[in-house]
Amino acid sequence: MLINPDSPVDKPEIQQMKVIHQAMRREFDRLPGLVAGVPAADTARARLLGEHLSLVLGLLHEHHEAEDELLWPILVERVPYERDLIATMEKQHTAIADAVAAVAAQLPAWTAEADPAARDRLAGALRDLGPALAEHLDLEEADVLPLIHEHITVAEWLAPQKHAMKNGPRTLSGKLTLAGMILEDATPGERSWFLSEMPAPARLLWRTTGARRYDDHVRRVRAGASR
Repeated sequence: MLINPDSPVDKPEIQQMKVIHQAMRREFDRLPGLVAGVPAADTARARLLGEHLSLVLGLLHEHHEAEDELLWPILVERVPYERDLIATMEKQHTAIADAVAAVAAQLPAWTAEADPAARDRLAGALRDLGPALAEHLDLEEADVLPLIHEHITVAEWLAPQKHAMKNGPRTLSGKLTLAGMILEDATPGERSWFLSEMPAPARLLWRTTGARRYDDHVRRVRAGASR
């Protein structure tokens, strides 16, 4: 199924990637303030946000890993005059991975004790990550997605989606939360597309219990946000 039924069926529908980007932009925009707002010694909230953050970091990692392995090499081969652009994508991925590592390094100490100093270091690392990610996503959407539309086959386009499904969250709770993140700001067409890509049992579970569970999760995660 396509988001836009008028899209050509023999070309990748690049809007699909923008739906994933939209979820990442929202979460990484909110997370520094959410972390900064956690009171000292509130380990229950620190663990809740830590679990949420870990899920978002996993989404970002799998997304970039799939691009590095499954899309960039094909584009370099088929569009050699854009080699510098793809090299920029790779360099940005490396810089973002370093920023993610800085975030991950602060996470265990904070979730264990909810220490204010650890909290502030984590919030600062998240603030450093946000602009680097936003710059990368802007460039990818403006300059790289049009190349993908013209030079990548539909089967090659779908390979990263299969990679994400294979390497995504292992727990049912994690899978449902991740689905909720992506569906939260989706248009009706984007929502129909994403749900159509889910296996039928998962789609049924989302509709019967997953959506309610995600709404509850979001209320708890975003309580008392500070920006």
